[in-house]
Amino acid sequence: MTVLPQSMDALHRLSDAVDGFLRSEKEFNLGDPATQMLVGGRFRTLGTQIGAAALAGVPDEDIAAIVQPARSACARSPFMRSEQEWARGYPGDHQLVEHVMAQANGAAPGTLAWHVEASLQHSAITQQLRNRVMHQARLISDVLTAPRNGPHSVLLIASGAAPDLRLIPPGIVRPGDRFVLTDVDPDALSLAQKRLGLLNDFTTVVPGNVFRALGPLAELGPFDLVVVNGLYDYLNDRAAVRLTEAVLTRLCRPGSTFYFSCTAVGNPFRWPLEFLMEWSLIERDEAAVRALLPGRNVSVGADPTGLALLTHVRV
Repeated sequence: MTVLPQSMDALHRLSDAVDGFLRSEKEFNLGDPATQMLVGGRFRTLGTQIGAAALAGVPDEDIAAIVQPARSACARSPFMRSEQEWARGYPGDHQLVEHVMAQANGAAPGTLAWHVEASLQHSAITQQLRNRVMHQARLISDVLTAPRNGPHSVLLIASGAAPDLRLIPPGIVRPGDRFVLTDVDPDALSLAQKRLGLLNDFTTVVPGNVFRALGPLAELGPFDLVVVNGLYDYLNDRAAVRLTEAVLTRLCRPGSTFYFSCTAVGNPFRWPLEFLMEWSLIERDEAAVRALLPGRNVSVGADPTGLALLTHVRV
């Protein structure tokens, strides 16, 4: 096989970036928290060179082999190791979301892994996740505080441990209001119930794959607000269309709102996520989002980082 010159150049730059990242342990004072900026710079350079190698046509297996030492070093961060190993059996699980929302750092202080995790927790890729959760919390609050003729109902699909619902002040909930949570991971729903406090009295959980749970969910509806929490990042177009149609035709009340988010095209964190964390996301632009919703009243905007598209459908 002939290796193109641009591929060889990309391989050399990638190898240098890996070496530079690993040298951080010897060249920087890792006991100083401010070193996070220096380590973060080398981590970003590594991600850039992974992307450059992929775009230059370097086979994925060659890239993976070169970055393996850096991947192993990153695995000392519990945050990154959990994504490498898919501890819950799927990427982006509720434990990762809880970790990001808490802006925690589980790595040992004074280590390369600690600085990598700190850099990620201060980056746009984790901030966009927090932005999504905050936006969803506002949507729930808006529904509960809107003029009403009766109780309101909210469905959270792929709810995880419901970090958005947990931000709602119990005082705005009225008798008869109802929240329904569904998630494929029963442990996520158990954690939600442990942390919801007074809101548990208004909450029903439906465990299982959302496509198999449509019947039970429809029986609990219709809903004034349906929120899909990050699931579109992992659904191909066929599955996304299927879920979208089911939500709109079986779960939403006329005049309700359907909301979902997805990762925007051009995500600069794509390469380190895929090669260092085994975390692949399906990216969409506004046209691709609207193609899922032909003929619908759709509003598509971006979160403040520009990395997430926030889609609202008026039913």
